[in-house]
Amino acid sequence: MIIAAVLLVVLGTMLVPRMSGMARGELDVAIESVTTIVATFAFAEATDEKLVALSYSEENRRFDVFVLDADDAGEVDWRPLSLAPSLILPDQIAFTRVTVDGAAYDPSDWFVSSNPSGLRPDIRIRVESDTGDGAEVALLPHGLGPVIIRDGDPNPPVLRERADLNEMGADREDW
Repeated sequence: MIIAAVLLVVLGTMLVPRMSGMARGELDVAIESVTTIVATFAFAEATDEKLVALSYSEENRRFDVFVLDADDAGEVDWRPLSLAPSLILPDQIAFTRVTVDGAAYDPSDWFVSSNPSGLRPDIRIRVESDTGDGAEVALLPHGLGPVIIRDGDPNPPVLRERADLNEMGADREDW
């Protein structure tokens, strides 16, 4: 009985860290995939004249980039962006908070499009595993691409606010 207990303890000490490491790895892959999709949205929004959107539905757990496009018959509708990655979130990973320009969206079903005015919204997506670990993927209106802010990061990235160089007097400086 003592030998069986010792064996269970040894197996437990070997398997528990390995299993939690696998869960952490799956979370990291999901965070990177979300970041790639948000970066694709930012690139398409900056380089194409068509409206683009991010969409997630908990029903099929699919996170996609869409473009407002016309088909051969001239009918305009939202269609998946060709060559854009798509993500099906694993069951133990979820979006727990989504904000657009400070307004909270339902994290289980949301759709965010670019603006016809050309001003990109401030998009923040919280990605978490069922253990509570996670990160926020932030796409600022003036940013070149998304920024990942991981839980417990001792040196989190700085989210820089938009700066008006004319207002700061920098327009009179030699560059």
